[in-house]
Amino acid sequence: MTGSTETVSRRALMRGAMAATSLAAVTPALAQRDRKVELPDDPSAMVASLTDGVYINSNEHPVGPCPAALAALATLPPLSGRYGMVFGAKLESLFARQNGLSPTQVQVHPGSFMPLRSVALTYSSPQRPIAYFEPTFDQGFLGLGNASITRSVAVPLSGDFTADPRKLLAAAPDAGVYYLCNPNNPTGLVTARADIDWLLANKPKGSILLIDEAYIHFSDATPCLDLVARDADVLVTRTFSKIYGLAGLRCGIIAGRRDLLDGMASYGTNITPMPAVIAAEASLLAPGLLPNRKAANKAVRDDLYRWLDANRLRYLRGDASFAMIHVGRSGADVTAALAKEKIFIGGPRKHMDDWVRVSFGTPVEMQAFKTGLLKALA
Repeated sequence: MTGSTETVSRRALMRGAMAATSLAAVTPALAQRDRKVELPDDPSAMVASLTDGVYINSNEHPVGPCPAALAALATLPPLSGRYGMVFGAKLESLFARQNGLSPTQVQVHPGSFMPLRSVALTYSSPQRPIAYFEPTFDQGFLGLGNASITRSVAVPLSGDFTADPRKLLAAAPDAGVYYLCNPNNPTGLVTARADIDWLLANKPKGSILLIDEAYIHFSDATPCLDLVARDADVLVTRTFSKIYGLAGLRCGIIAGRRDLLDGMASYGTNITPMPAVIAAEASLLAPGLLPNRKAANKAVRDDLYRWLDANRLRYLRGDASFAMIHVGRSGADVTAALAKEKIFIGGPRKHMDDWVRVSFGTPVEMQAFKTGLLKALA
């Protein structure tokens, strides 16, 4: 894969995203998770509704699948009636081999949401809660009305929005699960490996660390799969939805000791869609994919940070594929104002009502965002 191929794909995507279409009156799909949308009973129109605006709200990769994954997917339509049940084990073996693990330490799932939920249900309880900072990616631990599916202890991030595991342990000395998203979503900030090691060494006996590394490849953070290789009390989740660009296909991985993975069996493991496994395998085998996409993301990120500095807008200098920006007023109002311009962002988060989160898109998308944000803040 070459950088030029990715650039061509990016330009093609933006031509579709910014073009005026005959479906301009159709409410965009998936613009915000908490609002209802009306879609036509027409598959082609549903697809078109995903490119009728600037979608930088869900941390999706702006290019999507890499060329190797697209080539593999192109061969599958005649076989889409097949489950491909055995392919998941092949993907587990490849991931294990690339990361110094045993295949028995890896499980493939349809995304990483259900593994996160299964860990919470399996290893936390009314007596031993799950403890995590907020805001973070905690949807896997929440149910109807955003009520916790188990007992939880949510600790607000400190004034600079960093995650200090010492505070987490002090707030929940009896937890069964300590959850860290690293880099954290939505702040993008990294928890230092030394702090993770400290929590592992000082946590109560029998508890586990659940580390969500959905955005690890965009950052310079030290991954924690080596802790899995050492049979530590650690479970690590990864997803193919972010840097690999397979969000719509749904494929994720959880790695940990076999006994920890087996303990989650009460909640089942569904078959990962065969096209997702094929695309994930092709992505893992694509030479240069990760460094190329990390560099492209960093270029967009650095450019945005320079622009925010020039416009004297406060932000968190994160190390992921999104940024939290302080808008100094209702983040929900700013998000709504941008949506009227068909620029969709992630909006505010708990304890950050006057902030918004923006995912990093293409340079063209980010320019549209910059123009729209200044207009919304005028």
